Amino acid sequence: MAEVSGSRRPRMAPASVPGAACRINTLPRDLLLRAISHLNARELVQTCVLSRQWRHLWRSVPRINATIDEFDDFDGIYNFYDMADRAKECSALFKKFVNRFLMLRNPVPLDEFRLTYYNPDGSMNRSADSEEANLWIRHALLCNARSVEVTIQYYSLLLDPAVFTSECFLTRLLLSSVLLPPGFFRQLQTGCKALERLILRDCDIDDVEISSETLKVLTIDDTCCITFEEQASISIPSLLYLGFFPDARIPLLKNMESLETACVSDDTQVDDIYKSLSGVTDLDINYEERKLKMERKLRWCPKLNNLTTLTFSSGVCIHICIH
Repeated sequence: MAEVSGSRRPRMAPASVPGAACRINTLPRDLLLRAISHLNARELVQTCVLSRQWRHLWRSVPRINATIDEFDDFDGIYNFYDMADRAKECSALFKKFVNRFLMLRNPVPLDEFRLTYYNPDGSMNRSADSEEANLWIRHALLCNARSVEVTIQYYSLLLDPAVFTSECFLTRLLLSSVLLPPGFFRQLQTGCKALERLILRDCDIDDVEISSETLKVLTIDDTCCITFEEQASISIPSLLYLGFFPDARIPLLKNMESLETACVSDDTQVDDIYKSLSGVTDLDINYEERKLKMERKLRWCPKLNNLTTLTFSSGVCIHICIH
């Protein structure tokens, strides 16, 4: 059959040519490792089937994001007991996967380690599950992880302070739904001498003395719980930012000469904290009342000699000019 006048043969796409090289494989190894390290751990391992070049690439990534969400599969399950059984299966698969992943991984330094986990049995097996999770955190610290994030769903993790027993490169630590036992902060100071940022969310704090020689940022959000009755103390001479929101007695602030910015809750006991904030330049007050009684605050305003910005949770910002 004669070719139709004016028609052209379609060109074959370069990617379809047998033996054509994949452009992503031409990237430098370090850049390729950085790119794929943003995948979740399970997705990362699955890249080993792409080609012979990728078979062992996952072993050397500088970032680990191990999340149990990758193993959750509750589609079509609406019965509570069936969901509980499935949650146990997911937890078992996840633990087996993480243990195997860390065992086969090459001993290369880590930039970041993120763990999202839950204990479906609650307090029944919490110690056993916490022990395994503590081993994972310890492994990350031994790999010189600079940033560690631990998020526990449903039930809290019993964090073992002993995981911070050696010199490490940790500079940032985020803990969510973690139980902090007595002596936690003292052990943290001993084992993590490079730590600069500590963020606590929905944690139970059972340590009356919060101290550090290196922290620059400390945030304890309003979902955290102080589990003791006596007044806690915060002694961090290097601290630049303090965010403290729990509905508990305001801690005694000591050795806070470097503090520049503070964000605190406005409650009936908050006046105690202003005695230690004389050097701050920025102060943010979160208050529950619909109307803030400013006359009660006038007592401490003259004591904040360096204050330049005062912000309220409602979004109002007041700039203070000192002549």
